[in-house]
Amino acid sequence: MSSSTLKDLRSVPIFELSDEQLRERLRPAYEKIKQEAFAKNSYLTYFDPLVCPTNAHAVHEYRDRKELIWMDHTGKEHFVKTL
Repeated sequence: MSSSTLKDLRSVPIFELSDEQLRERLRPAYEKIKQEAFAKNSYLTYFDPLVCPTNAHAVHEYRDRKELIWMDHTGKEHFVKTL
C-alpha cells in the first residue's frame, strides 16, 4: 500500500474502515511495537483463534519462537507448548 493511501486511511474514522484497511492503518505502529519488544528480549501476547482452543489461552510471540500459554483463574500463566 502506498504512503498516500495510508495518509488517506488516517483521515477516515476507524469505524468507517474495513478490517483490511484498519490492519493497514495500524501496521506501522504494530511493527514499531514488535521491534521494540524484541529488542528488549520481550514478547507480544495475543489471542489467535487458529491455535487458542479457549479464551483462557494466548500466544506469546518472541523474536525466535511462539508459545501457547494458558491462564488460570488467578491470572497465572502456564506454558502449554511451543508453536
